[in-house]
Amino acid sequence: MNATYNRFKSWLGAPIDGQVIGLFRLLFGLFMAYYALYYYRIGLIPEGLQKSKILFKYEFFEWVPLLPGPLMYFILFLMGAAALLIAAGVFFRWACWLFSLCLAFFLFQEKSYYNNHIYLFILLPLLLSATDADRYLSLSRKPRPASVQRWQQFILAAQVMMVYFYAGIVKFKADWLLRKEPMSTMIRDFPDAHWMASLIKHDVNINLFTYGGFLLDILAPFLLFYKPVRNWAWIPFALFHLTNSQVFNDIGIFPFVMLGAMILFFDTNEIPVLHALSPAAAGQGKGKKRQASVPEAPPAPSALTRNLLLGYFAFQILFPLRGLLLPNPLDYTTIGNRFAWRVKADTRNQQEVNFTLVDPASGEARKVDVATFLNPMQRKAVATDPRCTVAFARLLRDEAEKMGFPKAQVKASIRYSYNSRPVQYFVDPETDLAPASVSPFRKVEWLVLPE
Repeated sequence: MNATYNRFKSWLGAPIDGQVIGLFRLLFGLFMAYYALYYYRIGLIPEGLQKSKILFKYEFFEWVPLLPGPLMYFILFLMGAAALLIAAGVFFRWACWLFSLCLAFFLFQEKSYYNNHIYLFILLPLLLSATDADRYLSLSRKPRPASVQRWQQFILAAQVMMVYFYAGIVKFKADWLLRKEPMSTMIRDFPDAHWMASLIKHDVNINLFTYGGFLLDILAPFLLFYKPVRNWAWIPFALFHLTNSQVFNDIGIFPFVMLGAMILFFDTNEIPVLHALSPAAAGQGKGKKRQASVPEAPPAPSALTRNLLLGYFAFQILFPLRGLLLPNPLDYTTIGNRFAWRVKADTRNQQEVNFTLVDPASGEARKVDVATFLNPMQRKAVATDPRCTVAFARLLRDEAEKMGFPKAQVKASIRYSYNSRPVQYFVDPETDLAPASVSPFRKVEWLVLPE
């Protein structure tokens, strides 16, 4: 055991060319600048946040405020500017921290907008800030070291690897492997008008996406880290992400960021454009056989950096597993499945999302126009997350009291098909949801669980 640990430690400390992390920094910064522009173009601030009558907050982050419009736009501007500075490698560490802080600020505004790739985009700059990525392919005037220790590239690759691996773990269940859900439903519901429909909508692709996706995710550490295999393994991963970019309409630039991250699993001499720019290649004359240079030993990380990284990865390994200790079904309730890389774990074909106000004295019932309170993403949240269901019910109770309808009960009729099962209720339609409470550590008794 000690011998294995010492070999791994020696491997992490080995000197490598830092141009790979420099190129990744450049690509990532440009992608994130586009992402900030995307937030502006879709009207996230005025349409997604300021017009909302309710914002579903994360536990322990209720204190994150919705600021006045000019300040919100200023934060979005800082986010875009920080992304450009990351790409340029200028004021690098401050830019990394500022970008992560700004994006986290927008993430914690509204729970229903959560996506795994947003979480990843927050984490990667934090890891980049621990590296010397700004010394390579950048506008920085800092001297470029002859080499960096391998851990600087490894920590970025390891974070990407966690996305694959945990996405594979979530597929290790009967619905995915035996019932071939949710891929069967997703392929069946793929729009006929899409240019890929004739290629996608075949029964053979259900097996290909179900079992091929599972194997790619679960075997990713071996396929991408093992040198004799990775030289061809990147091809199915590239096809996988390019296909996902067309099949799924809610993942944005994530597939392309992951394509860019493929370089993190290769050395400089394995990437032609970087090899041509490397000092070793530049210093060789024509007709001479290229020889690998032996860079000087780079400095080791400080004790503070080492301890912070150890704590960071301990958290990243353990936190996604928290849901296994909670009493409510992970994907069905979404309690414990965020920040855990549970990618495309299920699908729901919604049939009904209705709320009703009931006067307990007279029995009078008033149907609520849900669309006047919630946008489509929030409407999906109240039909999948009992915490959002209760928060919305309390809002309706308070609104009813303002309109002279005091002490109204709030009941919901939410029905859908979960992973192609028969249509069922999500919550007990006879339960008054306004006084209900939801704790991650207690079973939610008024949920109707799938059979």
